Amino acid sequence: MKLWEAEQYIKEQLKGIYEEDEASNIADLAIEHATTLSKTERIWKRELEISQEQFKCVKKDLERLKRQEPIQYIMNKAWFSGMELYVDKNVLIPRPETEELVKWIVDDAKASGKDVFHKGTMEADETKLFKIIDVGTGSGCIALALKKAMPKAEVWGCDVSEEALNVARRNGSSLNIRVDFQGMDFLEEAQQKLLPTVNVIVSNPPYVPLKDKDQMHSNVVDHEPHTALFVTDDEPLVFYRALADFGKKRLYPGGAIYMETHENLGEGVVKLFEEAGYTRVELKKDMQGKDRMVKASLDRRQ
Repeated sequence: MKLWEAEQYIKEQLKGIYEEDEASNIADLAIEHATTLSKTERIWKRELEISQEQFKCVKKDLERLKRQEPIQYIMNKAWFSGMELYVDKNVLIPRPETEELVKWIVDDAKASGKDVFHKGTMEADETKLFKIIDVGTGSGCIALALKKAMPKAEVWGCDVSEEALNVARRNGSSLNIRVDFQGMDFLEEAQQKLLPTVNVIVSNPPYVPLKDKDQMHSNVVDHEPHTALFVTDDEPLVFYRALADFGKKRLYPGGAIYMETHENLGEGVVKLFEEAGYTRVELKKDMQGKDRMVKASLDRRQ
């Protein structure tokens, strides 16, 4: 079987389970997993005959794909902001929309004139110029992307899941990007005292109400960690309330909180931060035109 035929075979097997475009993307990645060939190599070598061992890998992956297990978990690999990350069932799969949140922070730092972008020869205390905490870090994708973009920033990531932190630390080590990952339950106010005062708080917290669970795809609900996805129907803004309270205590004057949120909760998150005394609160649309990002700033006089 040729390379292109194997890809077609996978797409045919996934018909009715995934939409056509998604099935094509999955088939492409499954071929990469089976052959270890790069995207360019797969284009140029589409007439290449795959080996029996490679086809066995394809069939094994198909068994898992038909159960709607994400291809990223099968490969133990996902891309985010130009970084190849290790992922498994203990962490959410990084989404392209979250890269927009990272870009917002980086663009604002550039506009502010912060000297955090050129590594050069840093003095020991230079990272104290700009401090960032990523709450609910998961795979570490946000924290690592920010540290990569801003080498002079000092970056922390925290998560309640020790298994997720192991993934984040593994990614930091393999990428040679230094982020301090800490275990804690952010909803416990006493544990928040372990965190530093910072210029930026960023979070992609759990925000999907449990009532929406039945409307979600099986590849998400059946495989990605529920503690990173869902909140109770009666308190969907619980993490945003905790972030607002924490920011009042641990943001430097002029600091800001950047958050991802459910498209139906954006206005509610804005109202929450305005009522908490944040002076500038901005709701921003993602690449799909959905209200999915919020920035809340504190006045320098506070």
